[in-house]
Amino acid sequence: MDNFRHLTPIEVRFRDLDVFGHVNNGVIFTYIETARIRYLIDVGVRSPQVGWNDLAFILAHINCDFRKPIFYGQRVEVGSRIVEIKRSSLRLAHRVEADGELAAEGDGVLVHFDYVTQSSMPISPEMRAKLEAFERATFNI
Repeated sequence: MDNFRHLTPIEVRFRDLDVFGHVNNGVIFTYIETARIRYLIDVGVRSPQVGWNDLAFILAHINCDFRKPIFYGQRVEVGSRIVEIKRSSLRLAHRVEADGELAAEGDGVLVHFDYVTQSSMPISPEMRAKLEAFERATFNI
């Protein structure tokens, strides 16, 4: 996980398993969601619209490639990193490892969203600066 500055530990719950005894593929998306939200909170990305959803991002796209099954009792970690920032969206890459081995990888596009006008809004220079500082990278629009 060398390229991932943000890591989220995940505890595999018995209820995450399917009839085959491994973590159901749909649950992997929940692990990624947990990591995505934790990333935004930990980096301190907040919208000027404070309220029930002060993160103010909506998920526009997500994909995941499943590489190997995850089983109950394994140590799971999700790495997250920004790979692209545009005017009003960003793309986060995720790597899911179980006991240190690649289990799944994917990415998602988040749109900075104004819930009052129900439309996208630009990512502020301050928000961009926080993301770039955390990632130690510069992203061109």
